[in-house]
Amino acid sequence: MEFTALASGSAGNLYRLTDGQTPLLLEAGLPIRALRKALDFRLSEIRAAIVSHEHQDHAKGVQGLMDAATDCYMTAGTAKALGLSGHRLRTMEPLRQFRIGTWTVLPFPTQHDAAEPVGLLLASDAGDRILYATDTAYIRYRFSGLTCIALEANYSEAMLDENVAAGTVARELRDRIRRSHMSLETALGFL
Repeated sequence: MEFTALASGSAGNLYRLTDGQTPLLLEAGLPIRALRKALDFRLSEIRAAIVSHEHQDHAKGVQGLMDAATDCYMTAGTAKALGLSGHRLRTMEPLRQFRIGTWTVLPFPTQHDAAEPVGLLLASDAGDRILYATDTAYIRYRFSGLTCIALEANYSEAMLDENVAAGTVARELRDRIRRSHMSLETALGFL
């Protein structure tokens, strides 16, 4: 299995995952031209993209992917928030697994300020099991037999408080971050 971070951060998120048989994109947070370039112009090799939620740093390139004949999976809430439709749109339901090639995908609800955000448990026919979770305050589920964990932690409680005290982060932003993103302390507790 290969998990490659092609872009990460508020400017855009894009990850390539393959088990050697079925290459997938997790997120589509770059414009289609930048996305193609990040993939060395080999977009046609990608079987599908899975998008966790509608924020543009995760979904900016979805319409471009669908226009380029790539199936894009997301929840109905995410599709509605993005205003998407079309035959390349595939909706998925939280806690209902489905197949894409050699992958079994189980989306699960996450805690974020989005319409219907999800994390993913992906199991390959080759035996790999990956947990992918981004932009969530916490994960209420536990998973066994994982061979890879891709988990985003956005801040440290102490550093966030220091930034508020120094005036570099507004209290409102701190409160939003705490409600919708994972702290380093929460990530360590989860692991």
